[in-house]
Amino acid sequence: MVDDGRIAFSPAVELSYLTRDEQAELWDLIGQEDATPSLSQALRMKQLSRIAKLTPEVLYAILTEEKPNQKEQIRIKTESLRKYFPRNYSAQQMEREIIKLLEARYRAKNRGER
Repeated sequence: MVDDGRIAFSPAVELSYLTRDEQAELWDLIGQEDATPSLSQALRMKQLSRIAKLTPEVLYAILTEEKPNQKEQIRIKTESLRKYFPRNYSAQQMEREIIKLLEARYRAKNRGER
């Protein structure tokens, strides 16, 4: 898995501790789901394998979890927003204000549709 670039080295080391059958099942899932395990997922798989609790269903559940770096995000550069907020506002404060404005707009729009 490491040689063909499908999986990072550190997770691969942890996955090397899985049984041959578990590794074969995981390899099939990686191909089917077009996903590779993160290091934390590989560590959990290794732990579950050690206590004989790593079933194909568990492998699938772990492999198909949404990873933090896969969550959809919208990014706006702080410099683009700075002119609309007081100078002392942090990025978190700006985000809270934007959310409040969007919620108010959403509520107003929904009242108009009734």
